[in-house]
Amino acid sequence: MPTIAIAGNPNTGKSSLFNALTGLHQHTGNWPGKTIEKKEGEFSLGAEKVKVVDLPGTYSLTAVSAEEIVARDFIVRDKPDIVVINADATNLERNLYLVVQVLELTPRAILNLNMIDQLKNKGMEINQVALSEQLGIPVVSTVALKKKGIPELIATVEQVQAGKLQTQPASLDYGPEVESYLSELASLIGKSDYPARWLAIKLLEKDPAVIELLQTDGKKEAIQRAEMLAAETEEFLEILIAEKRFERITEIAQTAIRRDPHVESRTEKIDRIVTHRVFGLPVLGITAAFTLWAIYNISNPISTVIEQGFQWVAQQANNLLVGAPWWLRGLLVDGVLLGIQQVFVFLFAVLVVFFFIYGLLEDVGYLARGAFVLDRILSWIGLPGKAFMTLFASYGCNIPGVMGTRIIDDEHERVIAAVVTPFIPCAARIAVITALVPVFFGFGWQATLITLFIFSLSILTVALVARLLRRTAFKNSPSSLVLELPDYRLPALSNVLRTTTERTIGAMKKALYYFPPFAVLIWVLFNFPAGAAPVDTWGAQVGSFLNPIGGMIGLGGKDMTAFLFTYPAKELSLLYLGLTYGGVDESGLLNALHAAWTPLQALSFLIFLTLYSPCLGTITALVKEVGWKWAWRNMAIAIVIGFSFTAIVYWGGMLLGLS
Repeated sequence: MPTIAIAGNPNTGKSSLFNALTGLHQHTGNWPGKTIEKKEGEFSLGAEKVKVVDLPGTYSLTAVSAEEIVARDFIVRDKPDIVVINADATNLERNLYLVVQVLELTPRAILNLNMIDQLKNKGMEINQVALSEQLGIPVVSTVALKKKGIPELIATVEQVQAGKLQTQPASLDYGPEVESYLSELASLIGKSDYPARWLAIKLLEKDPAVIELLQTDGKKEAIQRAEMLAAETEEFLEILIAEKRFERITEIAQTAIRRDPHVESRTEKIDRIVTHRVFGLPVLGITAAFTLWAIYNISNPISTVIEQGFQWVAQQANNLLVGAPWWLRGLLVDGVLLGIQQVFVFLFAVLVVFFFIYGLLEDVGYLARGAFVLDRILSWIGLPGKAFMTLFASYGCNIPGVMGTRIIDDEHERVIAAVVTPFIPCAARIAVITALVPVFFGFGWQATLITLFIFSLSILTVALVARLLRRTAFKNSPSSLVLELPDYRLPALSNVLRTTTERTIGAMKKALYYFPPFAVLIWVLFNFPAGAAPVDTWGAQVGSFLNPIGGMIGLGGKDMTAFLFTYPAKELSLLYLGLTYGGVDESGLLNALHAAWTPLQALSFLIFLTLYSPCLGTITALVKEVGWKWAWRNMAIAIVIGFSFTAIVYWGGMLLGLS
């Protein structure tokens, strides 16, 4: 089966191209030994199936990140029949740097100019024939989101695969001095899995992965000679090589690209407001507020319908179990069935709405603007600009947020970002917050403001802890943010729905994995020993032990016990409250909590849930990324901060006469 690899910069529509080619015939996993997602699929080329591999998005093939290593290793070691280099047609000159590097690895390539429909809006025109002649490879154009140009791309793949269309990229001339060095080093390197000339280039660039590879292969003479050549040369060789590449890219661009300097693109017009130093933050705040408002006003009717369905199921289950032992009926109906009900009533609709809006903002191109707007604030509190991406990812789940900190180059900055990331409320905590806030504060703007207050405390915690670590453990300056701002575009509904479905299913699988068994455990704790009074059950005994601790933040021991069950998954707090307060359905839980808590106590519960120790999955990710020492420190800091802020809010509210 022929193999096609798709390479390209981030935000060039590479995933859209992959989806357009493969449709439903795809699956995901991880690259061997890496946490980077691997996407594979297939499509038909006549009677033959073609395997498609979507390589990680990368700006170059230098071994700075795991993504770059994965991409170049696949091209060389797995030897795909064709590499389709996906480029953003509106930013072709920037994309050409990767194109030049790929052609140094393999001549079997096709350049795909994606988003070709946006050229006119930016006052641009690309001469594809001239571009093809300059590069020595076929050039095609597509609008992958709309599946335009896909048949032409497939036809080009077929012609290259059959040998009817030749690919003959010329070697880039690095000048007499560097070329003589490359010739000498290539002869010393000899035979290898990688092209000898490419290895020689990487040696002169002091690529650490290539140096390690050649040391393993016993090519020490080539390494030593490269070091001598670097020492003998007055200029840095890696700079000379980069300059020649950019000279070649400029030459290609001048030949193939035409721009109208008088045309201002739609993206530039919008960014004058969205990324403005003054207006950018209010726009970001309004976007966040609208997201919360939508969650409350859209998810609630959906949850009501789901609850009604589960009430009918529970009634049927009770009818079937008439005459069964009390403990069996309790385990199955008030344990397992309620556990499943809580997943769908309190989580499903919230997750769908949240991930749908998240997907829209992602597809439109706004998320990167959020990073740009917050860069100055992040730098002030002691975080690198790149940390925004990990923090924003954490609103979906803290685990990828922590693991995403590996994009931060400086080790100290990476540790700081990893330690503060779990203070961002994940989708599970957002689901609990958005389920309980309306119980005490309604569904209007009051609920939105209360939720924003909780989120603001989490951001304040991130800032305080980052500043503390910057002033104590790590006294160095944060790095600046280098970030690509993709063009705005109308979101592709099919793409947004697909990502929403994938993310919701992933979160629901996790919840369904934990809820039923823990529902049984909680039910047993608060119903045994058999025949015991409610105050004498095992769960009540645990609560009586925690009662003095809970009193410091306005909560009872019964409430504090809930936090013990949130280590596997934060959303288990909903299950615990439903079981222990007699809320078999949503209205039952609402009435029970109204009788047990004041609004101020409910706020205390949610603040502590948001700030105290992360779930076990996040702790495991912390251990993997920054080690046990910092994982334990994160947990300790979280408990102290959680108690402190919750106590301040509760006792401050009491002094103000709130309840």
